[in-house]
Amino acid sequence: MCVVKETTEGTCSQHQGSEIYGRGRTMLTSDWPMLNLTSHTTTVCNGNGSTDNSSDNVRRKRYGGHGLPQVSRRPLWWCRLAVLLLIFCALAAAASGPANTRCDEDQFQCRDGSCILQAKMCDARSDCTDATDELDCDYKLCREPHWFPCAQPHGACLAAELKCNGIDNCPNGEDEINCPSGILGMSSRFGSFRKLPRNCSASEYMCQRDRSCIPIEFQCDGKSDCADSSDELDGCKESQASCKGHLCPNGRCLQRKQWLCDGVDDCGDGSDEHGCVDLCQPEMGKFMCRNKEHCLELAKVCDGHSDCSDGSDEYETCNSKPDCSAKSCPAGATCHMMPTDGAQCYCPAGFRLAKFQNKCEDIDECQERESELCSQSCENTSGGYRCSCDPGYLLAKDNRTCRATNTHGSEHPLLLYTTQMNVMGMHLGSRNHVYQVAGNLSKVIGVAYDGSHIYWTNIQNEAESIVKANADGTHAEILLTSGLDAPEDLAVDWLTQNIYFSDNVMRHIAVCSHDALNCVVLVTEDVHQPRGLALWPQRGQMFWTDWGVKPMIVRASMDGKRSTPIVSENIHWPNGIALDMHQQRIYWVDAKLGSVQTVRPDGTGRRTVLDGMLKHPYGLAVYEDQLYWSDWGTKSIHACHKYSGKQHRVLAKDRTIYAVHIYHSAKQPQTPNACATSKCSHLCLLAEPEVGGRSCACPDGMRLAPDQQRCMQTVKRQRLFVGVGQFLLEIEHTAFGRHVVSASHALDIVISEMVYNSVNGTLIIADNERRMIAEYQPGLGQGRLRTLIHSNLGNVSALAFDHLSQNLYWSDAERRVVELYSFHTRHRALIRFFAGQESPIGLSVMPAEGYLYVALKARRHTHIDRLPLSGKGSPTHVFEEELGDDDIKMATDHDQHTLYWSDSDMGMISYTDYRQTQSMTFRSKLRRPYSLALVHQDLFWSELGSSSIYWAHKSNMGPRKRIDVVPTRGSGDTNGHSMFMEAAPWRLALASSAPPSTDREEQQQHPCQHQNGGCSHICVGVGQLAATCLCPVGFVYRDASNRSCLEALDCEFRCRSSGECLTLAHRCNGRQDCVDRSDEQDCDEEGHKHKPKVMCGPRQFACHNAEACVDKDKRCDGHKDCPDNSDEQHCLQFDKTRSCHVHQLACDNGKCVDQSLMCDGKNDCGDNTDEDKAKCDSPANCDQGMFQCSNGACIAASWECDGRIDCSDASDEHDKCGHRRCPPDMHRCLLGQCLDRRLVCDGHNDCGDLSDELNCGSEAHAKANISCGSLLYQCTSNLKLCLDPAVRCNGTAECPRGEDEADCGDMCSINEFQCRTGKQCIRKEFHCDRARDCLDGSDEEACDKIQNQTLSKPWTTASRACRPHLFDCQDGECVDMSRVCNSFPDCQNGSDEGPQCATACRASAGGGRPVCQHKCRATPAGAVCSCFDGYRLDTDQRSCVDVNECLDGQPCAQICENTLGGYQCQCHADFMLRQDRVSCKSLQAGATLLFSSYNEVRNLSEQPMMLQVAWSANDSRIDGFDVDMERQMGYFSSEEQGVVYQVDMRRRFIVRALAVPSPTKVAVDWATGNVYVLAGGSASQEIYACSFPARMCGRILQVKTHMHLRHLAIDGYHGRLFYIAMRLEGFGHASAELHVARLDGSHKELMLHKKDSYMTALALDPHQQQLYYLDMHSRTLERISYRTRSGTGPHRRPEMMLQKSNALKQPSGLSIYENHAYIVNLGSKEAVRCRLYGERICKSINLNVLNAQDIVVAGRSRQPMPESNPCHHSQCHGMCILADYGYECMCGNQVVAEGEQCPHGSMNELEVGASRQERPQSTFHWWLMALLVLVMGSLAAGLGYMYYQWRQRGHTDLNINLHFQNPLATIGSKAFLDHERNEAIVNGMDGMASSHSSNETGTTSASSSFAAQQFGMPNVLQRLLRPKQASSGSHMATDMLLENSRASELYTLDNGRKAGGVPVILVADNDDDTLTNGHFGGDYTGDDANARLVP
Repeated sequence: MCVVKETTEGTCSQHQGSEIYGRGRTMLTSDWPMLNLTSHTTTVCNGNGSTDNSSDNVRRKRYGGHGLPQVSRRPLWWCRLAVLLLIFCALAAAASGPANTRCDEDQFQCRDGSCILQAKMCDARSDCTDATDELDCDYKLCREPHWFPCAQPHGACLAAELKCNGIDNCPNGEDEINCPSGILGMSSRFGSFRKLPRNCSASEYMCQRDRSCIPIEFQCDGKSDCADSSDELDGCKESQASCKGHLCPNGRCLQRKQWLCDGVDDCGDGSDEHGCVDLCQPEMGKFMCRNKEHCLELAKVCDGHSDCSDGSDEYETCNSKPDCSAKSCPAGATCHMMPTDGAQCYCPAGFRLAKFQNKCEDIDECQERESELCSQSCENTSGGYRCSCDPGYLLAKDNRTCRATNTHGSEHPLLLYTTQMNVMGMHLGSRNHVYQVAGNLSKVIGVAYDGSHIYWTNIQNEAESIVKANADGTHAEILLTSGLDAPEDLAVDWLTQNIYFSDNVMRHIAVCSHDALNCVVLVTEDVHQPRGLALWPQRGQMFWTDWGVKPMIVRASMDGKRSTPIVSENIHWPNGIALDMHQQRIYWVDAKLGSVQTVRPDGTGRRTVLDGMLKHPYGLAVYEDQLYWSDWGTKSIHACHKYSGKQHRVLAKDRTIYAVHIYHSAKQPQTPNACATSKCSHLCLLAEPEVGGRSCACPDGMRLAPDQQRCMQTVKRQRLFVGVGQFLLEIEHTAFGRHVVSASHALDIVISEMVYNSVNGTLIIADNERRMIAEYQPGLGQGRLRTLIHSNLGNVSALAFDHLSQNLYWSDAERRVVELYSFHTRHRALIRFFAGQESPIGLSVMPAEGYLYVALKARRHTHIDRLPLSGKGSPTHVFEEELGDDDIKMATDHDQHTLYWSDSDMGMISYTDYRQTQSMTFRSKLRRPYSLALVHQDLFWSELGSSSIYWAHKSNMGPRKRIDVVPTRGSGDTNGHSMFMEAAPWRLALASSAPPSTDREEQQQHPCQHQNGGCSHICVGVGQLAATCLCPVGFVYRDASNRSCLEALDCEFRCRSSGECLTLAHRCNGRQDCVDRSDEQDCDEEGHKHKPKVMCGPRQFACHNAEACVDKDKRCDGHKDCPDNSDEQHCLQFDKTRSCHVHQLACDNGKCVDQSLMCDGKNDCGDNTDEDKAKCDSPANCDQGMFQCSNGACIAASWECDGRIDCSDASDEHDKCGHRRCPPDMHRCLLGQCLDRRLVCDGHNDCGDLSDELNCGSEAHAKANISCGSLLYQCTSNLKLCLDPAVRCNGTAECPRGEDEADCGDMCSINEFQCRTGKQCIRKEFHCDRARDCLDGSDEEACDKIQNQTLSKPWTTASRACRPHLFDCQDGECVDMSRVCNSFPDCQNGSDEGPQCATACRASAGGGRPVCQHKCRATPAGAVCSCFDGYRLDTDQRSCVDVNECLDGQPCAQICENTLGGYQCQCHADFMLRQDRVSCKSLQAGATLLFSSYNEVRNLSEQPMMLQVAWSANDSRIDGFDVDMERQMGYFSSEEQGVVYQVDMRRRFIVRALAVPSPTKVAVDWATGNVYVLAGGSASQEIYACSFPARMCGRILQVKTHMHLRHLAIDGYHGRLFYIAMRLEGFGHASAELHVARLDGSHKELMLHKKDSYMTALALDPHQQQLYYLDMHSRTLERISYRTRSGTGPHRRPEMMLQKSNALKQPSGLSIYENHAYIVNLGSKEAVRCRLYGERICKSINLNVLNAQDIVVAGRSRQPMPESNPCHHSQCHGMCILADYGYECMCGNQVVAEGEQCPHGSMNELEVGASRQERPQSTFHWWLMALLVLVMGSLAAGLGYMYYQWRQRGHTDLNINLHFQNPLATIGSKAFLDHERNEAIVNGMDGMASSHSSNETGTTSASSSFAAQQFGMPNVLQRLLRPKQASSGSHMATDMLLENSRASELYTLDNGRKAGGVPVILVADNDDDTLTNGHFGGDYTGDDANARLVP
């Protein structure tokens, strides 16, 4: 009897092998956690002798065959001991078991490697010892809201963001069902839901209930894939008709016939395995019946019982002889009787009879059945085989499958796939979790993962790149762009980290290092269109697919060698490729065949895995026993078994899916490799072991050294220099590899333009902010910066370097010049000055050819000219058409003789051969291309408003590439400086280190390299072998050789033809010194003296021979008065009625031309009088007050050295002008401005760069030791001011410098766009650029209404109309008009060519009228006529009529005269035309800008930029001010004091003060010197006229009670008073009225009534007679003419000048000067200067204060003086006021007769004392000591009194709040004057002039008593403040000390008259009291101790 015995083998140890796996297992369940125990049962005998390995059988044996246990016969202690041993072994196995085991599919693996039942996971009970079964349960169970489960069994688990995103991600599409009715991807908490309609493709089956789609192969496959099982019901009916494989009897369709007889029941009814002879062989112990209906066990054959239905198993032969007893079988074989063959010998399983040998030989199953048996390795055994796994894998229970071990706990295999726009991830497991790794991408194709970083390829046009990112998709960085065209697939060598990739367009296989710094092309031969790529690093092999001309699968060594096709037959569109290194098989998908195939690495063993089911497969990956591929046809990820192709399933859907990649650590085993110990300098590549296992490689431009390890440089890499604000970046450019910033430099200058000096390797940089040009030497250490040019620079628009003559050229758009600088002599010369409106904006030099190209921008058009390098000679117009109106930059390729230029307005880059000049397009439809640079064979460019740099091959054959300049903060440069770059600037400047093509030998042979070409100053090349000499500005040639230069001032006589300069000693000396003998002409025969030239007066006509002058009246009077009869020439068009100004030239034809335009090469007269050679060669001397240019023209003397070129030869800005530096007593800001030292360390950023507040120390703030506490706001400009917190950002400035309105964000610059909400400002260029920059998105709203919107966004022809110069193809495409009718179809639809192209512009036969009067262009639709500039098409669209430009946009600044085809501008008498011939410049230059800031009026001037304090009013607010330029007097008012002051602007002290009730705005009548003031405060209703010489004021005008006055302006030339009257109409509405009156207030007239208006300021132009006004409500600047026309009265039509621009935010101040409006806005740090003619361009002027309220330009031409002043002859004893017919006399408010005396009390003067310098020094010191004693006594008494009061009230601690108030704020106010007047009446005083009988001064008494009443002073303080008695004989008034916020001394002086109290004003005194540089005030030489104190 056999005994049942159960053992637990392997519970404490681990075994592997086929004999162990797959046997029965007993699970032990108890209260203990689930243990990983494997129980094995031995072979057990049952009753009938059979074996039973079933655990159920064992259990039945244990329990006696029943369900209940039997009582054991063994002792109880033995059972307990067995249980304890079992438990301890289980615990030991759980504790020490390996963590890299893998649990079954129905188990969950804990982090420690143990396994528990899947059902126990996330059951709220920790079953794992580490509780990992209860972690991340939402992820594990795919629970909402973070995850969405797909409906199919074990369907994918989607991340929540993939639900309702408009894309089917679930295989059945249920993630897009019941989505919100709004936009897909937007979930709504409330609202309706809808079921999305679904349309299945031809390759899908639509489920009936939910209309979801499944692959058509899934219908009738035995599994219900539809929720309603319709695919297994109705689907079977459909599949029967369409089944291409095998149709099972039950209706199921097998897709492949190869699945028949494969040992697996695929039909489900066994029919596919029925009658399979190959599986029923006697060698297998089977017998097939003859009718193939049954397969019997061999034991049933010939057993005497018929088992086959046809009886074929029991034939007669079964009993025939010889039988088995006589049969001799080999060892191990058995004999069986067979129905047909009789006795036969059969070997046991795993053996077969050897041929021709009587023995059983072993079958090698591993060789014959290959990969069918084992997942990875197969080892043949005697009679069988054994499967094994590679490291990282474990053998499963079936003893055949290898599963990857989880070395990292719960590691999941990661499947990555790309959808162009996204990189998606899928964790493969029991439930595949799908999520997005990286999104918002462009065209992502290939993807790879090495365990730490994800890599992908981008084939987006012009953005081709390889990108590296973290595992979660963050921190993506572009590794490689250069050298890529279409990188489709990539693979990472996980041993060396090298990146391999295929490029479909470049047609090569390449590799880069992990950082992409070193890249090499590996294979190019026989590579056509490579796609998929796979690596086998352990064997040094790589494989790729090529679907080009010769489709193939190729194998090569990983170093690119030994390339061999392994599959080239029966292959069409091979796409993805995958390597199964464990089975050594290569898999690929063929899109044309729709199949998955495999082959061995040597090309053998090819077979098809799956076909017929794939539509358009693309990507492929293999993991364990599964293949994964993407299918474009089904837009899904599929999987199947890698050998049989079964288990086909859809994992997920998405957009069109490209590459598929699977990562698991087991797939990338780390093994030793040859590169680990190599010494390759740059790149080590693995290789096949047969060739050494590795090889070294070198990047582009290098080659291997003889040692085959080091790389030697063959071509020096060129550098690209990028200027990013103040930072300079050096980028090493490579044609193939990664661009790296090799160095970065933080400079002290801003890089506006730059060029590379190829001679010494330096960079030449132009800084347009500091207006300088510097040379920078970038070195390894700190670079060296040297200033080259620092004076007379405007806006440098381009730099160019001539390497042959070593000259620097630059164009200056502001000064309209092209200049050069010689590095040999460091001299500077003018190449060309461009008169008119042309400004050079682009420049490039061609030294070998001897000329340069310059782009010139004018008002109407832009053109490109060619000039000699010397500038001499006439320019050649090269390109005039199809150029935009914005920036044009140039770059030159000297090798190819090609000139490139960018046109930011047209959005294109063009090029030409600069020797042939034919324009061609390089790139079009760009955003706004800007700077250009050529590096190697590539052209780089930047774009305006973009931080990217683009490049393309200069042949224009390759794609466009991009480098992004990412702003960083806090990074350091290579020199150790910290770099702070918040944002990239608007413009990026580029330069390259590319050397010119000229050899060094040719350069050394250039004439300028040898003794400077014989030139004394500057040598300029004329080609390669010739040179010429130039002279600096202000110099002329010394002699006819034109080699030596001398100063023009030393040139006393100039030869006519050669221009040679001679001294007067050479004139008429009887010897020829000039080539043309001009030095000996016009000489007296006797003394050889020259005849003197006559000097004609301004009222005379100069005869052309310069020998006589005649009166202008005799010009063209019919009598010949000149010796040469020139006075009677050109009389046909002479208008005798016209007269010219003093500074004008009277042309022969009667026109008047400004003398500044003479001899400049332009015919301004029309008859060339202004360019007469005789006048220009020997010009007459200019009048007094004029400066004579070297060319003979005359300009105003004040224009010399003003920083602006006014002479056409720039001789007014000569070297003697010098560099304008700050005076020694002023502070120089870092940006170069000069600052008043009183503004240094005042706590306010006056420089704008904080340099005035640096190194101030603690003393700067020690004087103010007052704290306002946390409840009040403290002004930083005056720490004594504590304000309510509500004043912060309330729109008005309460602090002295407006800091309470700083950083409020609601006042943007004119160059910024203000967002609607959030107080955010962005650049104006970012407005409507299709990128959301405002947080609220307001910058992209209503963009269709903005003009020229295409300038700031990429061109998309489909969304815009064609521009005027483009032809509309009518299909959304636009082509250049030059390409129309060129016999080549440029439009895709061919609409630009037609039959009328040849005949459209032909005139009719017979000499008829031409088709077009001016220009004709043929088009397919007929002729298109156009006109020359200055004309327009008439109504017949053929003829042209003149355009009156003077009526179109006011092209001229002042006077415009229309001419045929053009216009001419002229100026008024006080102005002259500038060289642009449009704008007018004042003859009195040097105007400065005055603006008020609380208690100061500041003076801002240019050349140099200088900010001074013109005058200050202590702590009193200045409410209005104006200046009298004729008398150099300034006037300002103080409403709180009730005083108007007069200031001497030269000496800077107050002269007089007049009392006016609450004065606000002030205006000066510069003809008489009277001052007009608005009185009454904010509700002013009166206008006072004040005469400071008469010391009185009087009311001249009063408005109605419901009106109040806002502003006023005076025209002293025409005698007019203008004012604004406001009317409040309720509900917040107001209306404004403009009135005009005479200066005496009479003849009031309403000029304009405007509703819903709030006018804030007035200003006027007396020359044009235009009144300008600001309207804060409508944010407009308008003007109205007050010019009187005869018989019609004044012209009263307002004209809009500016409307709702950034220049008008909250406008408060306005001034007009030189036809520009100067505007200040409340709360803005800048003033705005807007042009009032032509294009209304506005520019900002930085003020650095936030409370500028009024602004005045102090320029003399703003106040033209009338010919006479009637008041000069008046006999008025009071004020003289101009009236309608002369003048009127006033005494106070009364008009009196001339000569009448004014009564007492008529004067308003508040007496101002003399200066300290006029006092005796001893007396001054005595009074100073008395004042000090008085101050100390007052302070002691006050403190003592307060302490006494504090003690009386019982206080125990001292907590006294001191509130300081300035008494000056009340003295002089209306309340003070009323109080003083009442006191005078009580005391019997006759007005304010009455005297007291006592010795006390009445003024002081009144002041003291009033101050005491106002401020509640104690009696002690009143007595201390009461003045002492002065000596009887002294006229010195009594001193009175008042507390003031500034430490100052106060004095009063009687001067013989008794006056009322006057506030003390602190005015700076200067040692130099003269007007310096035309600016207000002298130099400040002292501190407060030297200030003049004037009471």
